[in-house]
Amino acid sequence: MAGRNLSTARTFSPAIRKISVCLFAAGACLALLGAYGYLMGDLKAGFLSDTAGKLNAAYAVQRNTNLPMRLSDAFMYSVMKFAILYIMAGGFLILNGVMMRVQNFEQYKDFLCFQPAVILLALFVYYPVLDLVRIGFTNWNLLKEEYTFVGFKNYNWVFTGSGWRTFSNSLKVTAIYTFWEVLMALAGGILLALLFNRMTRLFSGMRALVFMPKYIATSTSAIVFIWILNGDYGILNYALKFFGINGPNWLGSSDTALTGILFLTFWRVVGYAMMIYLSAMKTIPQDYYEAASIDGADGAHRFRFITLPLLAPTTLFLFVTTFISSMKVFQSVDVMTGGGPYESTMVLVQQVYKLAFEDFRIDRAAVVSIIFFSILLICTVFTMRYSQNNVNYDQ
Repeated sequence: MAGRNLSTARTFSPAIRKISVCLFAAGACLALLGAYGYLMGDLKAGFLSDTAGKLNAAYAVQRNTNLPMRLSDAFMYSVMKFAILYIMAGGFLILNGVMMRVQNFEQYKDFLCFQPAVILLALFVYYPVLDLVRIGFTNWNLLKEEYTFVGFKNYNWVFTGSGWRTFSNSLKVTAIYTFWEVLMALAGGILLALLFNRMTRLFSGMRALVFMPKYIATSTSAIVFIWILNGDYGILNYALKFFGINGPNWLGSSDTALTGILFLTFWRVVGYAMMIYLSAMKTIPQDYYEAASIDGADGAHRFRFITLPLLAPTTLFLFVTTFISSMKVFQSVDVMTGGGPYESTMVLVQQVYKLAFEDFRIDRAAVVSIIFFSILLICTVFTMRYSQNNVNYDQ
């Protein structure tokens, strides 16, 4: 079998070499053409401004008069507008040309299988992130058609200008929200897992009820909680009156608005954390507990010295995923408070949305997004590096 594969590779080697050269040449041409269009359109290079102006004028005439553009102008306009697609197509052709030369045919077929996923990731994940960096150096306003490069002006606006107050407040609100969501998920999840760690029909039904909110739409849940937390006729304040407590206007006061959102958060996240912890607890061998009981360890000691250490990988997983999702909170805040009152619930994603679609400042929204992405990346890397020396994955 190996001999046959080797023979096949040798038989088609000259043809493959010719194809690889063609792919490399075509890819280089597309990449250079895309780079030219990127300089002309997105980067607005000064020495290409006249060419870009002529192409935009030709397109405006075609749009207003319905007269067809010249074929050469239409082609160059497409290069300018879709430059990144030309660059990516050229890059993948070059990559395929190189891989065809350094691998045999069987290995190259395996290489082809994962290319669609890489293309989708590059097009819809990596390129938008990189393009945010470019937008952050411009003065792009959605109310204007043209923009120019302004260097670090937007970063100065965030850190030393009028944007610092709003940004620092949003960062603080996001940090407070994240702290409480992570704490509620980890502490509430493990406590409920210990409570419901019984394989009976009654406890199975109770686990399902606690877990169910995870799969209810956030917007739907938020609308229900707006009614529950209403200061005048909400069911929560109505219940508090039986204990002689006059409940506040939960979502209408800057002192309690974030607490009201956290009520919804706890209801949604604690069941998911419980199920993750339960599944991890089921994998812990009972021999450990039996040996500890023989040695005289009570329930508290077994939990502290057996359960918690063996649940460390699960806790790390929940911590990282909950941290990232809580930092990106948007739907519940947008539906319940819209970032108010008085920006008391203005989280970072809500600020990005406000800058982009209410103030129409795409440039400033891009800068805040880049800073937000950097914070998430640094925190995640730090957590993973810390866990390498402090989390035991051996059961």
